[in-house]
Amino acid sequence: MNHPTSSADLLASLNTELIYINKSDSDSQNWIGLKHSHHFAELFYVTNGTGEFLVRDERLPIKKHDVIIVNPNIEHTEISDFSDPLAYFVIGLNGISFISDEDTVPYVRFRDPDKSILLYLYKAFEEYNAKQEAYLELCKHLVQVMLILILRKKHVSINVSATEKVPKEVALVKNYIDVHYKNNITLESMAEEAHINKYYLSHLFKKTYGVSPVKYLNQVRMNTAKFLLESTNYSVLEISEIIGFKSQSYFSQTFKREVGVAPLDYRKENRQKTRGPL
Repeated sequence: MNHPTSSADLLASLNTELIYINKSDSDSQNWIGLKHSHHFAELFYVTNGTGEFLVRDERLPIKKHDVIIVNPNIEHTEISDFSDPLAYFVIGLNGISFISDEDTVPYVRFRDPDKSILLYLYKAFEEYNAKQEAYLELCKHLVQVMLILILRKKHVSINVSATEKVPKEVALVKNYIDVHYKNNITLESMAEEAHINKYYLSHLFKKTYGVSPVKYLNQVRMNTAKFLLESTNYSVLEISEIIGFKSQSYFSQTFKREVGVAPLDYRKENRQKTRGPL
């Protein structure tokens, strides 16, 4: 694999597709992060707070001014300290992965990015939210310049790759569900987020992932509920509220339909498995 030898060559070779630029925070007592992956890379910049970043089975302490870039198809999540909640920017980038010492790595991490890097990051976020004429193309170029500035400072390179072809709108909605599953999400709100017709979104999402967006939302909520039943002492009512259900009874009905057992029975069975025979 040949890497570009100059910034000009690198800029010409970067055919990066910008999936999204979001600003997220975990300023909530009930913020739960479950491991997930994407077909594209993600760049995180922590603006406030402390916590941990989980990449596969590795736990990385993170704090303000940390930058972590996660390569495509790598399971990861963020865990926030309740006393000092995390806030961060995240950029989804399709078509690239990062390598170090000629090897592809799960993630790249560094601290205290230069002011010039942050200038392009904040400007890209501002443009993405303003959504003025040609904003996506402008954001793409701002992010590309930011990537070159990162490569100048760090011992990493970029592998420009032909990644899995997933429609941008579908990738955006999947990420929207992964992040906001505990909110009152509807097919209409998903379609509004992606700026496409809700029927077309449902068709495209199912074609890509094998399930409808509403079904995927339910899967994320049920997986979160199972995790909480296995690993916490939250009541069924608390869990139903955490994952976005307005009614405990409806949550219990949905859980039994999807998982096959009632929530408390699931907790009893799986905690016994974890502890092993007495």
